[in-house]
Amino acid sequence: MHFTMIFADGLGMGTNRDNPFIEANTPNLDRLLGGHFLWGEREIQHNNCHLYSVDALMGVRGIPQSATGQTALWTGINAAKHLGYHLNAYPNEKLMEIIKDHSIFKQLADLGKKATFANAFTRHYEQMIEEGSRRHSASTLCAQAGGVRLKRREDLLEGKAIYQDITNEIFRKKGEDVPLIQPWEAGGNLAKMSLEHDFVLFEYFQTDIRGHKRNMQGAIAVIETLDEFLGGYLSRAESISAHEPMAFILTSDHGNMEDLAMSTHTCNKVPALCWSNFEFGWPAFNSILDITPFIVHLFSKE
Repeated sequence: MHFTMIFADGLGMGTNRDNPFIEANTPNLDRLLGGHFLWGEREIQHNNCHLYSVDALMGVRGIPQSATGQTALWTGINAAKHLGYHLNAYPNEKLMEIIKDHSIFKQLADLGKKATFANAFTRHYEQMIEEGSRRHSASTLCAQAGGVRLKRREDLLEGKAIYQDITNEIFRKKGEDVPLIQPWEAGGNLAKMSLEHDFVLFEYFQTDIRGHKRNMQGAIAVIETLDEFLGGYLSRAESISAHEPMAFILTSDHGNMEDLAMSTHTCNKVPALCWSNFEFGWPAFNSILDITPFIVHLFSKE
């Protein structure tokens, strides 16, 4: 099994009001779902695609946040309940301990599986960490907990990494000498990476950034970039025989961009959009807490 998780930060299942998904042109998502349906609290089964609307509150009062949501998503541990509140931005010491012991990358490494974190990092990243001007995010901590090497410019140039904005535009602004890339091509690169690994994670957080900025046209643009990226992945993955089983899940840690009337995160459910190139029995995901345990159990049976 070649399993990919595409993580879109701050992507909830909103209503048809103030929601850029309603206006965005998303032919690839629409084809998967049988219509323009990535909004509302839906459950859809269409061909080899399943969509579930899953809880990100985890039984804790307040607005869900990134540190606890991402820790929960990539460990299966209720991080918000562990702290007693939702923590924003970066994991604290308690969450770092959870990640160290339960990261999906660590659990898969313990099973002897080959996993990678697809995102590329700038050449100055480690220096900024050492200087204290940057902190490791939950995704980076999870990768490190499983002994996964962080990718750099050289990996990106070889088609073995993707920058967080997909197109490399921001990477170039940070002084990295790399060409711009179309989202379709980047998605194809993700599929190629998947074929070389058991598990791949790609993190796209422009969705959360645009949600906080509350700019409709900017939000539509990142949705359409994500859709084209998915199209590129599918163009390669759908051509692969079921003898090389491929699957992906697109999910999030909390809502935000689906309601531009708000500048904060939302309490909306988030998608678990699941696809495979073969007949596959997806479980009925109810919470972001369900996802990592399912993936680990899937690989433990191989």
